[in-house]
Amino acid sequence: MKSEKLLAKLMEEIKKQNFESMDEANAFISKLMKQNLDDLHEKTDDKGRSQDLVYEAYEQPLPKAKKLIKQALALDPDNAEAYIYLASKEDDLHKAIILYNKAIKAATKTLGKKFFTQHKGYFWGLIETRPYMRAKASLARCLYINNEIEKAISIYEELIDLNPIDNLGIRYLLSTLLLENRELNNFKFLHKAYKEENCAVWNFNNALYHFIKSGPTEKTKKVLLNAHRNNPYVVDYMVGGEILPDRPPQYIGRGDESEAVAYVFDAWMLWRDTEGALPWLYDFMKHRRRKK
Repeated sequence: MKSEKLLAKLMEEIKKQNFESMDEANAFISKLMKQNLDDLHEKTDDKGRSQDLVYEAYEQPLPKAKKLIKQALALDPDNAEAYIYLASKEDDLHKAIILYNKAIKAATKTLGKKFFTQHKGYFWGLIETRPYMRAKASLARCLYINNEIEKAISIYEELIDLNPIDNLGIRYLLSTLLLENRELNNFKFLHKAYKEENCAVWNFNNALYHFIKSGPTEKTKKVLLNAHRNNPYVVDYMVGGEILPDRPPQYIGRGDESEAVAYVFDAWMLWRDTEGALPWLYDFMKHRRRKK
């Protein structure tokens, strides 16, 4: 959040300028980057002060933070970040959903309807879009937890449509949800759109997709073998050879145990509910061990 605050300040300073060339703009940015951006002129309008209060709230204990959020909303009732903060601290899922919806409504009002069509395709690149994107992604996650899978899928697809670069990593959970909902054509389309991906979610979901389509064929086994070679920990955790920790990891690597644990937390029920999928993994692992 602090880095985004600094970026927002930087963008605000740039917008004040009237550059006549790219060289002039680059020179100005270079000069700014040598300064302490915290020292840039603080915003004095209600919306600006409201946003600064939200940034401050993230650095305070919860009781004080909630007072700051209340002040922020008094200054700007359409401060989406304030609602996002409250939702992120909410233990009640249904209350969190209400707050995320308030954030989305506020962010949509702030951006305006034309903004969405004008900037579709590179949404995240514009800092003012980020509250909307974060609120939508968080809402989708809540809906998924609430077993409203089709609504979650619809939101994730909208976010990728707005920002195909997918800075938020929406594609990973969407990949799992499309399989869970047996939207195989949409799954295939998504995976083709990000064919350079090489992570546990992508590789093991692809293996499961082929299993659902064709069963335990030689081709399907090759897809699974490729996934296993890129992360040799997933199958053990999936079939119970290794015990999962109580919660998913905070940080995820590539090809390591943290990635395997994170994937199994999100996808184990999908594999369990696909008839024959877990026994197929178990047979695969038994065969691998016999070869050693």
